[in-house]
Amino acid sequence: MTADVLLGGPLRHLDGRVFADGLPARSGAWHLGWRTVVNGGQYWLVGSFAALASLLAARRRRSKALLVKTGVWLVASELLVRGSQIALARTPPRTGHDVLFADGFLSYPSGHAANAAACLLFAAAVTGASRAWTAAAHTVAAAVAVAVVALGYHWPTDAVAGWALGAFLACLGRIWLAAPYPSSSKVSMASS
Repeated sequence: MTADVLLGGPLRHLDGRVFADGLPARSGAWHLGWRTVVNGGQYWLVGSFAALASLLAARRRRSKALLVKTGVWLVASELLVRGSQIALARTPPRTGHDVLFADGFLSYPSGHAANAAACLLFAAAVTGASRAWTAAAHTVAAAVAVAVVALGYHWPTDAVAGWALGAFLACLGRIWLAAPYPSSSKVSMASS
């Protein structure tokens, strides 16, 4: 998808057609409903939720390493999302133009969609959530991606790329958390 956006391919042309008739109205119950959903992608909210879920899981498992890994993951994932946005610097639909590498714009990938997917799916993984709760996390993350487009904040490819990046980051976080922690006995035997 990123290659398509960079090369001006068919998906990027579809982005332009989505808002060809203008942006959605910014008032009414429809707008308020989607605004409520899109807040589920605010990093301070979902990042705090992931941190709290990790704190509870670390306390239950008596694992300080889990807290450290979570902290590193939270910082690294946010840096990757922001870095991608800064590097590509795509203008949002409200500008009326679809331009890449425009200083000051952070449209691609959608940070809200990336944050929702990364943090909610990570929280589900770290807590060992049931299938139902994990499905709910996926549903909320997908709803945030839809909301940013429904409100005209992002192009559709921004939302899909953000959601995909977030899901990927959550998978990496899950793999990293599952990696065995070095035990003191293995470390001391290795040094002998």
